[in-house]
Amino acid sequence: MKIRTKLVLEVVVLFALVGMISFVSIMNTKQLQDSFSSISSETLPVLDTLKDMRYASTQLSAITMEIVLIEDETRNTGENEYRELEEILEINFYKIEQAKSLFNDSFSKYSSLMIKNYDDDINTTEELAAKWNDLLFISNNMIQLKTSGVSGLQILQLNQDFNSSFDKMNAEIDHAIELTSGNIDQRQEYIDLLVTEVTWSIVIALNLFVLTALVIRFLILRSISNPLNKIRKVTHSIAKGDFVLYPEKGNDEISELGRDINIMSKDLAELHKKIIEKERLSSIGSLATRFAHDIRNPLSVIKNSFEIIEIKTKNTLDDSLLKNFERIGRAVERITHQTDDVLDYVSVTEVKREKCSLLSIIKSTIKNNKIPYGVKITIPENDCMILCDPYKLEIILTNLVINACYAINDDGKIIFRIIETDDDVIIEVEDSGKGISDDDLDKIFEPLFTTKQTGTGLGLSSCKSIIDAHEGKISVRNNPTTFSIQLPKKPANYQIPIKKEHAKSRSKFASTE
Repeated sequence: MKIRTKLVLEVVVLFALVGMISFVSIMNTKQLQDSFSSISSETLPVLDTLKDMRYASTQLSAITMEIVLIEDETRNTGENEYRELEEILEINFYKIEQAKSLFNDSFSKYSSLMIKNYDDDINTTEELAAKWNDLLFISNNMIQLKTSGVSGLQILQLNQDFNSSFDKMNAEIDHAIELTSGNIDQRQEYIDLLVTEVTWSIVIALNLFVLTALVIRFLILRSISNPLNKIRKVTHSIAKGDFVLYPEKGNDEISELGRDINIMSKDLAELHKKIIEKERLSSIGSLATRFAHDIRNPLSVIKNSFEIIEIKTKNTLDDSLLKNFERIGRAVERITHQTDDVLDYVSVTEVKREKCSLLSIIKSTIKNNKIPYGVKITIPENDCMILCDPYKLEIILTNLVINACYAINDDGKIIFRIIETDDDVIIEVEDSGKGISDDDLDKIFEPLFTTKQTGTGLGLSSCKSIIDAHEGKISVRNNPTTFSIQLPKKPANYQIPIKKEHAKSRSKFASTE
């Protein structure tokens, strides 16, 4: 999984947790709001109606007693005072009607609220109605009897009944208030419990959120830090020369970095191998150069002295000595050839291109080498002009001819071909030898690799170096064994030399500018 995807996933999970906590908080807060709202919309209106009913019953009681007293005073007053008392009685009768109306309205609201919101266990509607009717009945009787002129024990008895009914009415209202207050207490306990649950749920949710965030962050950091530590160990090993590979797992950016490090490790291992090989060959080349130069002069003395002896004693030698002379000559030639191979490989000289005939170079190669009698050479009929270093190209063809003669064991044929294309010229050297093993085909151009007992293993490697300097390619194939040299007609790094007269005219033109 990509690191960016991991971080996005972490953000998504954290947002989901925040949403869950917010949802829990909102739901619990909604429950609290509903609980407070139920108290405001249910319980408080009930208490208000009960208070109004208490006020109505108190007003009824007080006004009834006042009317009874006023009726007593009207019998012993004059006409003017009687009229004033009559007006007060009318006002009190009106107040009684208001008290009745207030009680009826409050009782109607109370009944509706109790039926809608409460159980039958705390519904005191019938008891309140009965007590109110009793109180109202006694009040009406007292007023009627007093108005008709009745007094004495009957009024006193009604007064006692009225007070008793009033007390019962208040007691019933107190009981209803107590039941309603008890319901408030239950709601308060429920709200306290709900607040506790909300608090704990939010605390637990926050702890889970923090714990989950830490776990996710730990897993993400571990998924990043562990591979980075492995990469660090791998790079330390590579720095020490141990070109180990990073275990490629996953498809994130670190795995891609690991794959790049593996590519780098393989390239460095190959480069390290080449550097070591180059240093080894450089050391060998330095030693071989000194050795070749040291042996070349005595070898020239031996060769020249041997040729003089051979010329002077040519007519006096028997067949046995002639064979020994031939053997010595071949040995000197072999040493000379091996010495030239070493010098050709280690000496890095600049390629001096000039336009040459390939057919002429092939003929010069055949002429300057001793071809065994049993070897038949076929040269091409066509020719081609190409920019090359004729001396170095002849060295290449000489190596190929000598190798071909060795492969066919001095009895076979060698065929030269010149193939021209639009951009390149191909020189093919084919021999009738037994061929090269498949295992050796990829190694024959490596330095010091040889299949001959008397070879140095530097000839074909020198050929490849010269071809590379010409910006060309050399390859080999079997059945039959054929070496192909591909040279470009127009080398990319070659510039046509400017003639002196043309160069002077250009410099003169530049100075006039």
